[in-house]
Amino acid sequence: MKDLNKAIMDYLKSFSEKVENKDILDMGCGTGNYTFLFAKRNRVVGVDIQNVVDEKYHNFEFKIADATNLPFNDETFDLAISFDVIEHIENDKKMLSEAYRVLRKGGGLFLETPNRDRFSHILMKLFGVDIKYPLDLGSNDNLGETIHIREYTAEELGAAAKVAGFESIQVKPFWFGVPLSRYGLTNPPKFLRKNCHCLILSAIK
Repeated sequence: MKDLNKAIMDYLKSFSEKVENKDILDMGCGTGNYTFLFAKRNRVVGVDIQNVVDEKYHNFEFKIADATNLPFNDETFDLAISFDVIEHIENDKKMLSEAYRVLRKGGGLFLETPNRDRFSHILMKLFGVDIKYPLDLGSNDNLGETIHIREYTAEELGAAAKVAGFESIQVKPFWFGVPLSRYGLTNPPKFLRKNCHCLILSAIK
């Protein structure tokens, strides 16, 4: 059992160690705390609408750019990654189509986003809390206001990637628990997976 943040970091670290000598785009890199994992063995460009990259993570190229209007030629990258970003994007379809455009044939998309059907939301509904979108989750010292325009079920996320043109789409539910508690299950039994906290999507162009 692991804390959510540690579980995600460990998962991404393990995944990044399997990727070498690739051209990678991180769409919405934020502070760069995940981006730097991939930059250890690859050529990485991180983009975001503001520069809040922490100096200790700055082992990659950074550009100020909107994920729905990327300043790159077609077929520039081997892999597009994005973590906790698509739920903030007004035009999520355009973000996915831009990811598809800048990927080379056979390139991959790898992104993570909260699961709308997560266990904490089930508990909130049981206690009479009405969850509405846009969902205001407060403010972050580095990134400012945290507002989720929408969130996805596994089926909806996979369908959105398919509309953008991606194939071999897989959506993995990840980490079952309540974020305010200390621990959760990184690989829960099948009957709990629908209500995991995160969805991790992988797909191929």
